[in-house]
Amino acid sequence: MDRITAETTEYEHLLYEVDAEHVCWLTLNRPEKINAMNERLIAELRAGLLRADQDDNVNVMVIRGAGRGFCSGHDLDEDTADDRTSIYEYRLKYIRQFEQFTTPWTVSKPVIASVHKYAIGKGFELSLFCDVSIVTSDTKMGYSEVRYGLSGHCMFMPWLVNMKTAKDILLTGRDVSAKEAKEMGLVTEVVSPEDLHEATRRKATLMARMPREMQRMHKMYLNRVYEIQGLKSATDFYLEQVAIMGAQPLPEYVELTKMTIEKGLRAALDHAQARYKGLD
Repeated sequence: MDRITAETTEYEHLLYEVDAEHVCWLTLNRPEKINAMNERLIAELRAGLLRADQDDNVNVMVIRGAGRGFCSGHDLDEDTADDRTSIYEYRLKYIRQFEQFTTPWTVSKPVIASVHKYAIGKGFELSLFCDVSIVTSDTKMGYSEVRYGLSGHCMFMPWLVNMKTAKDILLTGRDVSAKEAKEMGLVTEVVSPEDLHEATRRKATLMARMPREMQRMHKMYLNRVYEIQGLKSATDFYLEQVAIMGAQPLPEYVELTKMTIEKGLRAALDHAQARYKGLD
């Protein structure tokens, strides 16, 4: 993969647009995969966010998805080619990806997630790391990937919900509806699918017209409140666990990977889901 930096302006899986209201629209552009996160998309999204953060013509950023959904999660097809021979090298890969993936949290300007239909696994976590999430009423969210032996990536969710809710979501891997997510505090606003763009545009324009330095100061302050409470230490600890599990995958994930290679991803997912049928 070519080295991707904040100066990168040519993207393979990302669309970058800035409108007249100083809103930068970052569109995840792998519609054939429902914008599943591969290494290049994660790197390009980070580069786009950093580029917008440094651009004096941008006050607010919006992350959205092209096609049928916001983001279907981790690219399981890409995973089959991973080299897991060195725990140390695999750990470094996860640390690098974590830094890239959490960029919506670390940039100084507000970031809005404009979510439709699917926000699963990494897509779910990406929406949580954004400052505001506007979600369509037909969206499914959650950590269904844990059912296949694949862990989350950042584990920000416990900082947004109460303990019982966090355990219910993570220990079952069940999908959460948009309505539930709003009641739990996981999203900011729920709108009808046809109203998503307008609702996002209005929120982004409102935020963009606020004094920029006031926005930056308050985002930094609010993030620091949670980091002082232990958010950074907790997510760092989870990252270490994920790195070990990634280098020594669970039997269920080994089976999923083997079946993906032999029969394709759809057949592998259907097989993995069969054990949970009728229990949700």
